[in-house]
Amino acid sequence: MKKISFACLSLLIFTACKNESEKTVNAAVAVQKDSIPSKAAATENAYASQTKEIPVLKECTEKQIEYETQQECVFKNISIEQVYKRTIKDKEIEKAELLLTDLPEESITKEINKDGLISISYTITPKKTDIEFQFEGGVTTLSLEQLDKDVKRIIIHSAD
Repeated sequence: MKKISFACLSLLIFTACKNESEKTVNAAVAVQKDSIPSKAAATENAYASQTKEIPVLKECTEKQIEYETQQECVFKNISIEQVYKRTIKDKEIEKAELLLTDLPEESITKEINKDGLISISYTITPKKTDIEFQFEGGVTTLSLEQLDKDVKRIIIHSAD
């Protein structure tokens, strides 16, 4: 028992020392970054501001009910199409890369039959779009609803 305690304590001390050395290395790198001439820093900041995306204001809540997880987000001052594309880009839903690049204008079903995904069904109405992923082990639903200038997005993961 003493040997096990000694071994655990030794490992703990060793890893603590290792973490401290990593912190000092990171601090040294940070010091070197701060010592860059101001012209280069100004150029870097100008480039960063050009490639930076406009942040999207959203409020999200998450619920879990038995075999179902639901995430509801409200995006401010945005369209359904923009939220759809952002959801694909940010991969906020499993198999998002298999979604159509643009929302279809009418309801369709896309057969996939690959990696456990059977099909993706799009149900399109003027103010609401429902996209249902049929997996072998359950269903994932992406619902987008236009609320005046805002969009409510609901992602529901349901097991069989």
